Formats: sequence, C-alpha cells, structure tokens
Amino acid sequence: MSLANMGLILISSVFHAVWNILTQNSKNSTFLSGLKGLWIMALGLGFYLFFDFQMFPPEVRLWMILSGVLHGLYILSLSRAYSSQDISYVYPIARSAPVFVPVFAWALLGEHLDGISFSSIGMILLAVYLLHFEGHLIRGFKKLGEAILHKDLRWSFITLALVVTYSLVDKRGMEIFISIHPEQAFANGIIFFFAESAIGFSLCNLYLFGVFPRSDIFNVWKQEWRRGLVAGVATLFSYGLICVVLQFEAVSPVVALRQTSVLMVVFWGVWRLGEPLGKQRLLVAVLMVMGVGMMCWTRPGV
Repeated sequence: MSLANMGLILISSVFHAVWNILTQNSKNSTFLSGLKGLWIMALGLGFYLFFDFQMFPPEVRLWMILSGVLHGLYILSLSRAYSSQDISYVYPIARSAPVFVPVFAWALLGEHLDGISFSSIGMILLAVYLLHFEGHLIRGFKKLGEAILHKDLRWSFITLALVVTYSLVDKRGMEIFISIHPEQAFANGIIFFFAESAIGFSLCNLYLFGVFPRSDIFNVWKQEWRRGLVAGVATLFSYGLICVVLQFEAVSPVVALRQTSVLMVVFWGVWRLGEPLGKQRLLVAVLMVMGVGMMCWTRPGV
C-alpha cells in the first residue's frame, strides 16, 4: 500500500474516531445519527450544486444506490444489535469484517494478497480483539463462540454481513468510477459518498420517525444540532477518504487499517478522561503500529 493512501486511511480513522466519540456522548445516539445524516445531505446538496452533474456517471448509479441501501440497513441493524444485546457480544462480531472481506474480495473481485498483507491484517485484528477482550483472549474467544450459537445475536451477524457486503460494493463502484474519470479521483470519492449517504440516511430517518415520537427526536436535534454538524463533517472525511482510497488499493487492507480508529478512541479516553494506559493498551498499540508498518512494504497483487 502506498504511503499516501495509508496516510489518507489514517486521517480517515481519526475522523471516524471523532464522530464515534460524539455519537457515544450524545443524549440519544440513534437520534443524533439521523441528525448527522441531514447535515451530510445538506453538505452534499451544496457540493452537487457547485460541481457539474455530468461528473455523475450512469454506470456507477446502480452501485451508489446499492451502497446507500446497504449503509442504511447497516445503521438500523447496528442499532437493533446494540439494543438487543450487550456491547461485549455485539462489538467483536461487528469488528470481524477484516476476517471475511479478503475471502469474498478474492472470490468476487479477484483480489490476491501476499503473506505479509494477511499477517498485517491479522495483527491489526488481533489488536482489536485484545483491546476489547481486555487481554483475556481465550476467555474472550470462548465468549465469542458462545455468541455465535446465541439466537438473539442475529442482528450482530446481520451487521457483520452488511459491513462485508457494502465494503465489496463500494470497492467495485469506485473501480468503475476511476475507470471513467481517472482525472478526478478525489471528487469521485466525495461524489460517491454523498450519494450513498443520502440514500442510507433517508432510510434511517424514515425508520426513526416511524418508530419514535417526533417530539423526542426534535428535542434532541434542537439541543445537539452543533454536535450533529461536527459529526456530519467528520463522517464526510471519515468515509469520503475511504472511497478515494478504494479506487487504488485492495479493499481488504483498507478495511483492516481503518480499525486503527478503535485505538484512537481508547487513547482519547486515556488523554481526555484520565483512564489508565496499562500494559494491555501498550501491547495493542505496538501490534497496531507493527501491522500498519508491515502494510508499508507490501502491495496487493493483481
């Protein structure tokens, strides 16, 4: 992976951590997600008014629509998963996408990764599990195994399937986009992001207003409109940059490297909330850095 694209992914991870922190600290994270979506759609409207609509190729529209539907279902599925089960069950399942993406990317997109790439992905994923299982890997994986057999975990596995699927869809969509407009790679990523976000968050808000009282939703939106705006801008840079990188890099290492946002959230807690760093978090940091470093010296095959 090139250093430039790796830098974009790491920047994306920072913004990913930012909007996650803002969402977690909201009075109602589900309502804030809907508000964030409205801000993103407003920003997208401004973007499309500024640029020529001829930049929106018909060949990519199907992939944009499919991506938007999948992202909308992902938002709703994750919310259902967190509302039905403890985060200690849901989180490691939802974060397991780097395990499955390489398999489907090889089968459906023809991607081939060398041993170093697989090792770096495995190292980053191990770091995520170490962090979440608080260093008790055997006990943690045993708990994860029990979760697989738990019938109430269906939303967690649906969420995982959606993450894997939209990653592959977005990769294919961006491949087509860059083949049509190779001169505007950055604009391609932003255009694709705004289009799929408009569809996804429209579905999200239709769900919110169909399930929750409007007064409750508007009350949170009125109090947290600034938070929603910042979260929306952060999400733009978070996934918009990923769409840019997907035009040039294999999807598997991109999905894995983006997991570094988990570590960023943890160290934010250490710095901002005074949480102890501990040997476990130091080990996780070392594994993350090693995994990222290994990606600097390898390129996916074709």
